[in-house]
Amino acid sequence: MEQQPSSTPSAATGAHGEARPEGVYRALLRSIIAGDAAPGSRLKERELSERYAVSRIPIRQALQRLESEGFVLAEPRRGAVVKPMTRHDVEELFDARLCIEPFATRHAALRLAAGIESADRLTAILAEARSRFADGDDVEGISSNLGFHAEVVRLSGNGLLVRSLQPMLGRMEWVFRLTHGAREGEQAGEHQQLYEALLQGNAELAAAQAYAHIERGRVPTLAALAPFLTR
Repeated sequence: MEQQPSSTPSAATGAHGEARPEGVYRALLRSIIAGDAAPGSRLKERELSERYAVSRIPIRQALQRLESEGFVLAEPRRGAVVKPMTRHDVEELFDARLCIEPFATRHAALRLAAGIESADRLTAILAEARSRFADGDDVEGISSNLGFHAEVVRLSGNGLLVRSLQPMLGRMEWVFRLTHGAREGEQAGEHQQLYEALLQGNAELAAAQAYAHIERGRVPTLAALAPFLTR
C-alpha cells in the first residue's frame, strides 16, 4: 500500500490560500524523514495537490527539488517515487561536505578576522540550538544545528559554495533527525570549539575542526542509519 504524507493544507498555504512552495517542500521532506512516505511509494501530483489545497505548480516544484536532493526518483510511467537511501548515498554526503565545509570555514574565519563579516547571526543560531535542546525541542534544535553549518558556509563569502551546499541541506536534515542522540554531546562541544576558532580568526584551526567534526560523525552516523539504509 502506498503511503502519503500526513500533513495539513495550512502547512503549504497562506492566509488567503496562496501557494507556498517552501511549505510544500518542507511538508514533503518531513513526511519522507518520518517514514510516512516510505521508500518506493508514489508521490502523485493530483493527490498531493488535493491534500495541501494548492495547485500542482508548487507540488511539481517541491518534487523537482526533492529529486535534486536525492529523495525522489522520476520514473517512466510511474512519476515521482520516494528513493531508497543507500549507504553509498550517505558516504557521498560526507565526502561532499568534506570538500566544501572546511574550505568555507577557513575563509569564514579570515573574513570575520578582517571585519568583512559579523558573527552575530552565528552566535544567535548557536544560542538558539542550545535553548531548543535544553527545552526538549529536538526538532527545532536540529534545524538550528543545520542552520549553523549553512551560516558558516555563507560567511565564507563564496556564493558558489553556498549554492553547492544548498542541495545537500535536505539530506543533512534527514541524517541529523534520524541520528540525533548518537553524538549529541560531542556535536554540541564541537560546534562550540568551531565557533570559538572562528571568532578568534584562526583560519587553519577552524578548518581543521570543521573537517574533524564531519569525519568523526561518519562511523556513528552510518551505524545509527543502518536500519533505514538499503545496500
